[in-house]
Amino acid sequence: MALFNGLKAKKEKMRNIGFSWVSILLLLAVGCETRSSLVKGKIKEVENGLMRAVYFKGQKPEKLRLEERMVFYRVAGLSLAMIDDDALSWVKSYGYKDAKDDGPITPETIFQAGAFSQPMAAAIALSLVEEGKLSLDNDVNAYLKTWKIPRNEFTASRPITLRDLLLHRAGFSNWVFPGYSAVEPLPTLLQVLKGEKPAVNTPLFPLDRPGSVIRNSESGYVILQQLLEDVGQKPLSELAEERIFSRVGMKNTFLAADVAPSWQDRAASGHQRDGTLLSEKWRRYPELAAKGLWTTPTDMALFLCELMAAAKGATGKFISPAAARAMLTAQAASRGFGFIVEGSGDDLYFQCQGRTAGFAAALLVFPGRRQGVVAMSNSDNGQILIDEVVRAVAAAYKWPHFKPVERTLFRLDPEVYQQYIGRYEISPDYILDVKFEDYYLVIQPTGQAPTKFYVESETVFFSVDPFIRIQFRRDERGNVTHLVLWQQDFEQIARKL
Repeated sequence: MALFNGLKAKKEKMRNIGFSWVSILLLLAVGCETRSSLVKGKIKEVENGLMRAVYFKGQKPEKLRLEERMVFYRVAGLSLAMIDDDALSWVKSYGYKDAKDDGPITPETIFQAGAFSQPMAAAIALSLVEEGKLSLDNDVNAYLKTWKIPRNEFTASRPITLRDLLLHRAGFSNWVFPGYSAVEPLPTLLQVLKGEKPAVNTPLFPLDRPGSVIRNSESGYVILQQLLEDVGQKPLSELAEERIFSRVGMKNTFLAADVAPSWQDRAASGHQRDGTLLSEKWRRYPELAAKGLWTTPTDMALFLCELMAAAKGATGKFISPAAARAMLTAQAASRGFGFIVEGSGDDLYFQCQGRTAGFAAALLVFPGRRQGVVAMSNSDNGQILIDEVVRAVAAAYKWPHFKPVERTLFRLDPEVYQQYIGRYEISPDYILDVKFEDYYLVIQPTGQAPTKFYVESETVFFSVDPFIRIQFRRDERGNVTHLVLWQQDFEQIARKL
């Protein structure tokens, strides 16, 4: 009888253990399903929550669908990666690699990323500093071997340092390198530095005293590229692969002026503002540290997660905790090493925007909230769309910044509007026809639909969809002579006929 009771008790115990394991498994399954449902809900919120840059006082910001905004802006493709809880949360792609061939964008599609290459170059530079091969605050000419920064009156009192180059305060111009088509000869890095043919730029030399002016300068990162190659004794593309890409697992990322044949079937093609395909699909940029990166949102998210983990004290795969914290700290105004850094505490964020012909990309990360987003597009209009996506992400994840701006409607004296009426020429075949109705201007470009522009000030007006600002300019006699149009960093000047 005792044996029977013992067996019965043992069976009961086993049933209880079995029940416990089933309960745990069920709880885990429910937890996974809950997390999956939450992620799906966030994706839906983002896809259906895009918002314009401005809205009128007394109204609520309208929420818009991603697919409709892609059509509106004539954006061929977009790829997103979301970071949550310091890890890659979700990735989703939309549209096509090529408006002609209709190949779909996938998470593995690579995009030209522009200035996303600058944090990579900064991380390599800081690793060389920690190895004792470079100094942040010594004269970089002491380390440059292939080429030297020309001495002039601006460097007489203080030399240019690595810190200056990283923070865009070395005094070089804000020249934007335009790239080269597939049929144009590609200059060497030395030819770019010297401004020698076939390079299309003038020689690189400082225009201001080092440290006196912070000015976005691709030229400074071109010089940084030569510095890293001289000190690292390898091409920058190899240094990046060895020191960052392979260690982080960035399998779809490389630095190169052009796309190798083995990668071309995975590469998105660039598109112009009117939605047409770039004739060469993409331009080539030998200025690798400034704008030579090809990557995916997924790979960039992995890089950012590793960077944040190191900044919080983890043993970094490619960077030390001290160097990671330096990259994510504002060193001069809002400049960090490779990033713009703003805010404080949990609301501190860092960001970077990348532009090349036919491509746009942006990343934005809140380390304290352990969240961020990477967006990449194959369109010159991509940044406008990405801004609307960021506003949707900010709303979905309760971020304190990146909300649409409320604007009040104003009415000017009719005589003021009358001064602006007329035709303005951007080019002989592209005219802006300006009319006045009620309390706003109506501007109709050649071959396009008219757009309403509302009063911001007596000389400045804005449109809502898309958000564009214009300003009327006068001569010394007070006559209106020009109209200046701004959309993002795109500027056009039209002469009044």
